[in-house]
Amino acid sequence: MKYIYLALVMLMVTACSKSVTTLPEGEFTYNVPCRVVNINTEKPGKAIVLLWLHGGVHDYKKHDFFSFNHLDCVDADERILQYLKDSGTKAIALFPVCHKSNNPKTVAWRDCYDDVEHIINDYINKGLVDKKRIYVTGSSDGGVGTWDYAEKHPEMFAAAISMSCSSPRKVDIPIYFFNTRSEKDCTDKVKELKKKGVKVKYKYCPQYKHGGDAAECTPELLKEFFSIKKK
Repeated sequence: MKYIYLALVMLMVTACSKSVTTLPEGEFTYNVPCRVVNINTEKPGKAIVLLWLHGGVHDYKKHDFFSFNHLDCVDADERILQYLKDSGTKAIALFPVCHKSNNPKTVAWRDCYDDVEHIINDYINKGLVDKKRIYVTGSSDGGVGTWDYAEKHPEMFAAAISMSCSSPRKVDIPIYFFNTRSEKDCTDKVKELKKKGVKVKYKYCPQYKHGGDAAECTPELLKEFFSIKKK
């Protein structure tokens, strides 16, 4: 069953005021709530797409996906949004809510892909975005979801950034991967993946606790990341 969440998204726009946030033009039908941030809209041409996958919501009742907590800005996505703004990049940043999980303490982005794809395809079909420049990023459970999407849906994404998780596996798109002392050091696993041809750039960050590896999203790294285009 599909739901039209325009009114709900309007409320989310008010709740998430750290960045300039507007609704897309025209009628967009979403299966899940989704915060939308339009960046540098005055620039000519089509926009790139940044998809951010949130982490778990351990302090909230069994995935009350109407909770604005899912859409709160964290350090990583704020860094990325600021970079896009400062670099003059025309972008549409999407912050959907994953509401499907058999475990109340985790989110299962792999089960939400159809909902996420529906949102992205809305923009593609309306001719608003560059299909060669759609990027997926996430932290914690969202970092796991980023690996899931990179593995299962490489046709959609140009590149990925995964943070604060320990779930590397073989993927067919370039991926940047960071984790902290709160997770397992994946250096050996990443070496094996590189031998298999996986384009992964990894950094273990023991100086940070869970979520602190967002500091690795520097302007220099993001410039390199957003220069990647799907062939």
